[in-house]
Amino acid sequence: MRFIGWIYISKIDLLIFIFLNSMNAQNFGGPWTERKLKALENYLRAYLKIFTRNQKAQNFIRHYVDAFAGSGYREVQDKATRSLNLGIGEEAIQFMDGSVRKVLSLEDNFHQYWFVEKSQGHAISLQQMISSDFPARSSLCTVRNCDANDFLPDWCEGLHWNDRGVVFLDPYGMDVNWKTIERLAITEKVDLWLLFPSSSVIRLLPNSGPPEKAWSNRLTKFFGNDQWKSEFYTESKQPDLFDSSPTYERIVNEEAVANYLTKRLREIFAGVIHQPLYLKNSRNSTLFMLTFAAGNQRGASPAVNIARDIVWDISTT
Repeated sequence: MRFIGWIYISKIDLLIFIFLNSMNAQNFGGPWTERKLKALENYLRAYLKIFTRNQKAQNFIRHYVDAFAGSGYREVQDKATRSLNLGIGEEAIQFMDGSVRKVLSLEDNFHQYWFVEKSQGHAISLQQMISSDFPARSSLCTVRNCDANDFLPDWCEGLHWNDRGVVFLDPYGMDVNWKTIERLAITEKVDLWLLFPSSSVIRLLPNSGPPEKAWSNRLTKFFGNDQWKSEFYTESKQPDLFDSSPTYERIVNEEAVANYLTKRLREIFAGVIHQPLYLKNSRNSTLFMLTFAAGNQRGASPAVNIARDIVWDISTT
């Protein structure tokens, strides 16, 4: 326990608080960031080519949603952020932003761009950047200053039979709820690119058993249930002579996290790529996993094939 002002806060709560707040800084990384953006950009190029060249597909209204859009600018990391030592590394904290400018720079366009940003300051900066740097597409863009988990269900509710879209979820930490992801899948109109902070999750899972309530609840909220506990932990075979209650051992690793995330997505989406794109730092340690899921039954197979090939090409270069 640690005393902050008049509030007692546990160590795990403090780590989560510092981690999630540090992730709100609008910073940029190195090659791993570009790999993430390259995967998204390459898919959007292929997606737009299909929807603008195919006569039948031209009847659909094309939407793009960036639910954690950021400020639109690349900012230098501040000293306070650099001084944090949570075991996730400075490079992981830098892993932000950049997608808005990439998307608006594409030759082909969506009919509607939706940029969602919870920070009012970042939302204002984003709107200013779009107006000044992309005036020709400014009228197609809507910037919403709100929580993505509030915006996306309402946005899904407003979709019509001829609407189709790509949603990019690049959250700050674990700021996406499973109910939000599930709602996207139910529409059967959305292709989803999802970034998952795998290294941070693994590092905050104790070896001796599931983490404290705050972090456990956050994981349950993201995965939609608490089955992750049985996926990531096993009951220890070593008896404890001083305690009759069961003890547990952590069995989670990158592959286990990827498999479980893929499994959960396959339960609600029509198609999911088999293996995510592992995004690594300069020391070859995985920071994040970027995965893809398609909601439309008819279009899932070609969409997954395109995303799979993109991930494979980037993974092998």
